[in-house]
Amino acid sequence: MTRTVQYRELAHVIKQSIDDGQCRLTGKLPTEDNLMKLYGVTRYCVRNAVAVLQESGDVYPVQGSGMFVRENKREGCLSLGQTRGLSAEFPGKTVQSTVLSLELEPVGDALASRLKCKASDMAYTVQRLRLVDGLPLALERSTYLKRFIPYLSEEIAQGSIWEYLRNDLGLNTGFADKVLYADRLSSAEAEALGLNAGDPCLVVEDDVYLANGEMFDASRVVYHYERAKFFTLADLK
Repeated sequence: MTRTVQYRELAHVIKQSIDDGQCRLTGKLPTEDNLMKLYGVTRYCVRNAVAVLQESGDVYPVQGSGMFVRENKREGCLSLGQTRGLSAEFPGKTVQSTVLSLELEPVGDALASRLKCKASDMAYTVQRLRLVDGLPLALERSTYLKRFIPYLSEEIAQGSIWEYLRNDLGLNTGFADKVLYADRLSSAEAEALGLNAGDPCLVVEDDVYLANGEMFDASRVVYHYERAKFFTLADLK
């Protein structure tokens, strides 16, 4: 790994090592100095990567003892604390996407105020059915501003759009504002998820921003009420 590696990439690599059981014996991460030597990165990169892992609940600090790996009590849960793509939430499972529609069109008046753009601005709107191990989990509708995502195809949308944005386009993603609420399924939503119209559902709306504070994505995800569980961290300090 080169010294130009971004800290989010390093966080992903360290998380993979945790999932692979490399910290099982000690129950903690290597020291900052050891991580610097192991991955050939700066102290700044290590500290920011560890901060990402701490925020996502993968590790926690013990004063004077180091950074410990948090016992996983959230298997099968979706994190409300971050937005990193469905594939990353279910390691070891088969995550598939069925693209139901993909359009390049003006944002329009209804969504312009939410995306903080002009109604005439062009955006890709993609609707996908997300499946985990062959079972429908969520119906997702996302709108990406074209000035940030210049190209999006059905082939890309069938995979991980999140990985495409981060790895291929090199977008420096920052944060997301999330709203979670209960609703009832429309006929079309119910048909896609294999449920009945009027059944309850969990809805998450994401407003996703770049690190510079510019919003580039607005999404609405409708979750299967029998299969979706959510996880978040509580700071008791």
